[in-house]
Amino acid sequence: MACWLRARPALSLAMPLGQARLNLSGRTAKNTLSLSGRRRMITLFHKLTVILGCTLFLAGCGGPAELEAPAAVESKPFVFNPSIRMVAVDPGRYVRVTDIQQTITLTKRFWIGTHEISQKEFESVMGSNPSFFKGETLPVEKVKFDQAVEFCRALTLRDRKDGRIRQDMIYRLPTEAEWEFACLGGVNTPFSFGVLEKSGEFAWSAENGADKTQPVGGKKPNAWGLYDMHGNVWEWVVDWFAPHPKAVQLTDPAGPSGGKHKVFKGGGWSHEAKFARVTSRIMMAPDMGINFVGFRVVLSETGGSR
Repeated sequence: MACWLRARPALSLAMPLGQARLNLSGRTAKNTLSLSGRRRMITLFHKLTVILGCTLFLAGCGGPAELEAPAAVESKPFVFNPSIRMVAVDPGRYVRVTDIQQTITLTKRFWIGTHEISQKEFESVMGSNPSFFKGETLPVEKVKFDQAVEFCRALTLRDRKDGRIRQDMIYRLPTEAEWEFACLGGVNTPFSFGVLEKSGEFAWSAENGADKTQPVGGKKPNAWGLYDMHGNVWEWVVDWFAPHPKAVQLTDPAGPSGGKHKVFKGGGWSHEAKFARVTSRIMMAPDMGINFVGFRVVLSETGGSR
């Protein structure tokens, strides 16, 4: 599916661009947000960092694969039919605006899941379910970064063997750039649904009665048919956390080659809707799982591992 995006304006918020500490213990300091009260169900107390920004999108999509290709296995005749419902996204470029303006070029086509991975999907592949809130149609959560990566590897092997995807294709986590582009779905606003006041139609957040996760796909999708890109659970992306580079031109960015924390995106049931902006980001150690973080997958041709 070809995708072409128009330029989007920067967003002005009362909170200055930069970093704001989220203190899950409930104590509030300068530039600190408290997740007490209705967020009391959060089971992990850990300091997270939110990076706020805004995005300009011009056109297209694509992105690098970052998982090594699993070994070839005996497979059925190929008929393209991924186990995960997906939307195709073509190469192109967009402009991200945070403290600087960057033109980002994405050179490779990919497919992205229309839904966050559900607990039923996760358990069917992995044989276990780490989620705090239980339910087959709920998004899997409390999933560690490496568990999400292993899910992608296992699903790749299964779908290759069953002839659902080509032998040169892999499931993986999206890059932050791929995720941002897909989230917007062709609009020129800070959210795929336009203004913040419409968030209740598209996103489960702390402001619309969602004190826990909700079944995937329960709100309206964006223009490309992607559900829960804002809200329900935050979503792991493959990038290691670092401040965005200062270069004004980037091609297929995938973050630094290493680090201590991974990035997740999109907002969730535990946070106010304003934190679901396309360029908002939180970082967390990859060996941690928390009940407001899940993931969705992309499908692409094979490439290097990150």
